[in-house]
Amino acid sequence: MTTATLTEGTIALVAERLADPGHTAAVASRDDNRDPVYDAVMWGPLTLANGLPGTALLYGELARTDDTWRPVAHRHLAAAGRAMASAPGRGLFSGPAALLAAAQTCAGREGHYGSLRRGLATWVAEDQTERLGAFRARAREGGTGVDWAAYDLINGLSGTARLLLDSAADPAERGPAVESALTASLHHLVALTEPIRVDGHEVPGWWVPAELQISDRDRADYPRGDFNLGMAHGISGPLAVLCSAYEAGREVPGAREAIERIAKWLLGWTLRDEAGAYWPARAGWDEELAARRPAALFTRTAWCYGTPGVAAALFRAGGALGRPRWREAAVDALRAALRRDEARWAIEGPTVCHGYAGLLRVVARVAAASGDPELHAGCEVLRARVLECADEEAPFAFRHLMRFPAAARSPVPHRALNVAGMLEGAAGVALALLPVDGGPLPWDRCLGLV
Repeated sequence: MTTATLTEGTIALVAERLADPGHTAAVASRDDNRDPVYDAVMWGPLTLANGLPGTALLYGELARTDDTWRPVAHRHLAAAGRAMASAPGRGLFSGPAALLAAAQTCAGREGHYGSLRRGLATWVAEDQTERLGAFRARAREGGTGVDWAAYDLINGLSGTARLLLDSAADPAERGPAVESALTASLHHLVALTEPIRVDGHEVPGWWVPAELQISDRDRADYPRGDFNLGMAHGISGPLAVLCSAYEAGREVPGAREAIERIAKWLLGWTLRDEAGAYWPARAGWDEELAARRPAALFTRTAWCYGTPGVAAALFRAGGALGRPRWREAAVDALRAALRRDEARWAIEGPTVCHGYAGLLRVVARVAAASGDPELHAGCEVLRARVLECADEEAPFAFRHLMRFPAAARSPVPHRALNVAGMLEGAAGVALALLPVDGGPLPWDRCLGLV
């Protein structure tokens, strides 16, 4: 059996296993399906990460080439819509914004769900405007620094700005609220890149102080705050969104300079080991201000953190501003990542966020755009790694691996969970296996890849 045939069969297997949204919800929401770190069931019905908008993305993409999947996409979208009342909005990946992302994908070339999309786009725009106002109020009160919600791709203002960019380009969704929120969002992201002065030092404007860190562990690890490089929660997400806006002709004053500032800062954080260049996940205050970069810092070789997400954003920035050296640096770092011992990748399992599927999708998108033969070869290896993780005994054909906390007493390092959605579930694995030779797909924007 050829790899292409096996890939097609695996995608079909996942699609068949997830096809009934009621059954999917019943399996994924079982009490034994708990994240060992946060002790919570990994099921959010209105999330892209592990819920029905994430599964709807899969069927929306499949329906682009096979119309028999369109009714299935509709069932998942409708089931997600019924969860609206109980799902708060938290950026692109949760609540009405997640439903809008799914509806935009399921709309297809025919433009289905126009009324639904129009209402959701207006809601997202109004919510975005309110969140921007809260951020400005904090700044007026003298607050220095930001939290992730001010800019990150998953829960923050850049992910929803990316969604509004597509709404503004669609006659069914655009309107005064969308235009106003999008413009304000882009101004906000540009301003975020401007340096700020903290304790007599000039630092990047996306500094997250200790009091705004999301956990006690982060406050302990970064007592003077940190600078996040990643695609999921770091500055690579806003860089990707600013590039999308720039390429779409939605440039606001200072956008080009903002892209330059972020790209040059990321390049300044290029570290090296025996395999080659890489980027750390996060940098602490002292590390940012040190006269010399540290010899090594923790990283992953994942979409969410580390070289893949940073490289994807830098590659896009190089294309947007015509900087071939940025693109070369991105390709070089991805080559080094593929050469590096897999034991040092710090990724687990087949899924998108910090597994093989996310790495595969980044490498595949950059390989398709660059034509680099080493990256194309790497895609074949990564695709094989993903396919090896398929398990016909698993309800959704792939399981999400969650590492137990270091202090937990367990005979195995991971708990294998049955997760349905895009970021952490089987739907995302199938999406990452879809071919890239026809160009970017709508779901790629949820990862900052288009």
